[in-house]
Amino acid sequence: MFESIGPNTHVRVGGDFANVFDHEDYIAMVNAIDEASVVLRAHLILEEFLNIWASRITKTDDLFAGAFVPFKTKLCVCRNLGLSVEFFEILDKFNEIRNRYSHRRKYTLESSKLDSLCKKVDIILSDPEMLSCEKFELFIEGTDSNNQRRQITYTWITADTKKRIILVLIVFILKFVQWMQIEFNALGIKYNLVVWPVESRSDLSLYTHIEVPNKEQTV
Repeated sequence: MFESIGPNTHVRVGGDFANVFDHEDYIAMVNAIDEASVVLRAHLILEEFLNIWASRITKTDDLFAGAFVPFKTKLCVCRNLGLSVEFFEILDKFNEIRNRYSHRRKYTLESSKLDSLCKKVDIILSDPEMLSCEKFELFIEGTDSNNQRRQITYTWITADTKKRIILVLIVFILKFVQWMQIEFNALGIKYNLVVWPVESRSDLSLYTHIEVPNKEQTV
């Protein structure tokens, strides 16, 4: 079990997981001009989690190497390898949403579906308890196209559908990472997903909000 941390403590993604949680992915999603781009990139990030789970549990470098394996197939394999049902169901919903964007040119995610996904993520227990999707914040700091430093905070109330998808994704990933780390520890699998607590805010930090490093970027 993890050491309890307060609501103002930052959690840095590190260890073996740092190469998966690439801040460039989140910059790209924040700057995306359409919902489809956000969903497709989020789907790729979630697929990496399935790859990690399957590979670590089976003690292979890449269980799915050598052939194209669809997301749903990977998801079902991971479920058979012990993936929690509640995480399976949410990942399955993300996959369903991704497929709708892929096969319907003008598809727009219905607010009812996003709200339903948000509620499924919120009811997943965590220790310490994490903020709900609607209370989570996305904080961006960087240099705009005019070379001016800017800071932007997105909240559920002020965010459009694209940003809300990101907020739901981040809260889900935080809970998923914690669950995976606990499972790996219990099984004696040496794979460090996160490192906490962290005092510095200069790195990619996660808990009550997500921050991107101080570097030039469009925000």
